[in-house]
Amino acid sequence: MLMPKGSTRISFVTRAGKRKRLDHIAEAFGKKLSAVINEALDQYIDLHEWQLTHIRKGVKAARSGDFAAEAEVKAFFDKYGRPS
Repeated sequence: MLMPKGSTRISFVTRAGKRKRLDHIAEAFGKKLSAVINEALDQYIDLHEWQLTHIRKGVKAARSGDFAAEAEVKAFFDKYGRPS
């Protein structure tokens, strides 16, 4: 089978139940299994790249001493309330 240009093949082991669930989703949406797996990988990668970007920004801000002053924190909670 020819692979689309720029593609690469990977192989991994997963539980049979997970494979059955993926097959069910692929069948329900009329998609190939590889398309469903690629969509799941795209979502996973997007989420974790986003998280890593924001964690790194937060660490950089913290290292440079960019913290909210106590009065700013108090004003925020006075305005929006405290989490329940």
